[in-house]
Amino acid sequence: MADDHPDPTTAPSLLNQITTRWSIVDDPTQLIVRYAPAVRKYLERLLKNSHDADEVSQEFVVRILDHKFAHASPERGRFRDYIKVAARNAALQYLRKRHTRDKLQADLNWMADDNADEGAGDWLGEWRQCLVDKAWRLLEGHESRTPGNLGYTVLKLSTENPQDSSDEMAARLSKTLGRELRADAFRKQLSRARRTFAQYLLEEIAATLKDPTPEMIKDEVTELGLLPYIQPYLPPEMA
Repeated sequence: MADDHPDPTTAPSLLNQITTRWSIVDDPTQLIVRYAPAVRKYLERLLKNSHDADEVSQEFVVRILDHKFAHASPERGRFRDYIKVAARNAALQYLRKRHTRDKLQADLNWMADDNADEGAGDWLGEWRQCLVDKAWRLLEGHESRTPGNLGYTVLKLSTENPQDSSDEMAARLSKTLGRELRADAFRKQLSRARRTFAQYLLEEIAATLKDPTPEMIKDEVTELGLLPYIQPYLPPEMA
């Protein structure tokens, strides 16, 4: 799929890059690619059954493809909240169709419990992982299109080996590349990669907000628990 994101290393301002993309609701393919993994995991934790989650997830996807989200409105709340409610309703409908009366009542009581989400899994966690995974894919694509860019590779290596020094990681990567990569060059690539990753992540978060302002984006970043990871790279208007 084509990457519709600008190069974050050359763009002058975060807000100049971000456009309101609530319209992804009208594009079922984009919606499925971005959020289906979070929906699938959330359904399994709600239904406590992998087979049931698969079936409901498939029905949910069909609903998207049939444009049943055509009446979604950003004024009703954040996109992730809308998707959560829609997935929860799909699970409830499935339970009503498939379960016996006693089993249905028990499950409905569970689903109606205000604390059910805590026991069934963290929807915010699933949503956050979708956003992070998307940012990783964008970073990987950026590396593949940019000669000499090792951003995805060095950031992955650093993330997976947090205790290793830049000298150790540079030496390991040199063996993989078949050429020498000095530690200072590794650090430079890593610094750029972290900034680029933060930029992509901010763009993905902003895409789920209506007319995003710096304050709105920062609030969402904070609620998703991502601020500690990208705060050093926030643009001045969000600092």
